[in-house]
Amino acid sequence: MDFSLTNEQKDIKKAAAEFASGEFQSELIQECELNHRFPREIYKKAGELGFIGLDYPDDVGGGSLGIMENVLVIEEFCKADSGMGMAIHLAYLPAKIVKIFGTAEQRLKFLGPLVKGDWVSAVSFTEPDHGSDLTRMETTLEEKADGFVLNGTKIFTTNGAYADFFIVLAQEDPDARPGKGMTTILVERDSSSWLDGKMEINDIPNKMGLRMASSSELVFQDLKISKENILGKRGRGLLNVLDFLDESRIEIGAQALGNCEGAFLKALNHAKERRQFETPIIDFQGIGHKLARMWSQIQSIKWLNYYGAWLCDHGTANMSGSIPLFTSIVKHHVPETAKKIIDDAITVFGGYGYFLEQDVERRYRDNRIVEMYEGTVEVQLNNIVRILKRINPDFLSSTFL
Repeated sequence: MDFSLTNEQKDIKKAAAEFASGEFQSELIQECELNHRFPREIYKKAGELGFIGLDYPDDVGGGSLGIMENVLVIEEFCKADSGMGMAIHLAYLPAKIVKIFGTAEQRLKFLGPLVKGDWVSAVSFTEPDHGSDLTRMETTLEEKADGFVLNGTKIFTTNGAYADFFIVLAQEDPDARPGKGMTTILVERDSSSWLDGKMEINDIPNKMGLRMASSSELVFQDLKISKENILGKRGRGLLNVLDFLDESRIEIGAQALGNCEGAFLKALNHAKERRQFETPIIDFQGIGHKLARMWSQIQSIKWLNYYGAWLCDHGTANMSGSIPLFTSIVKHHVPETAKKIIDDAITVFGGYGYFLEQDVERRYRDNRIVEMYEGTVEVQLNNIVRILKRINPDFLSSTFL
């Protein structure tokens, strides 16, 4: 059993840390945070240096690597800064569904510009009355002789204000059983690609955190899209989304991992330098023990997150059915534990931790959404129970215990 990273993975992790250290400048971070601005210039640089699309095929400019390499980059970016790290990752994460299900032509058209940092992607699954429950969509997709017509409303679409394309989940068969009859379709921002109708994008302001990424409402009004934009097999839309989520949840976990690592490092440094009663506060047991617990918690979620990535990259065929068990574990346990670690970091800072200048309170606000998107913590627990109920106990014992 070898827990070490390969030399290539070590180089990627080091390069990501150096990039973030050089480009994530405090003045720029503050400006983007306060003005709710996506740092597109940093995103472009990340693409130019190869940090985007590490797991995409080389024929679209990707690195032909794995989820593990993505996790290392996301971890380092979010360790350096939660807001900027999460915003950059969320700009290219949705395109993963095109990597998995897109045709060769779709991958070249949509992933090629994205890998270079020229395009931003988005997914539109959530609706006003359908959040955790994606088994029925009110957004409809109707086939016509020369295309497909979209009607309906999506909310909480991350990157909506500036995304170049959207992956939309819509109900194609209104009479299908719950979870069936849905299709995913690619919608470009460029209105010249539309055959008819319109798409309205409305920003949803005043979020608790994640202020460098927009959240938007999308309204489709008889929007006619070319048949070439159907993504994956028709009627399999929800399964496309679930397969996408198995990979994306591991990477979302890496956001929380990096967020709490950054908070811990700041708290550790503060505890060594801050003196009260002529003593560094780390020497007070109440603070010292808190830091020790934070460190042990980080190690537990770090290796869980890495193991989840390893399973996605190397899991055998007979393990494929149980991979969602581990992606759900990562998605519920890592963000929940990270929240506690960041909260403890604020406590180490005392009153100073409550203010924006020390960065830790923003990490708490940014990290809070990680427990919600890509499936809430509670939904992940439901997933775990469902899989445990059906999995063979002997296989569970022999393979994972």
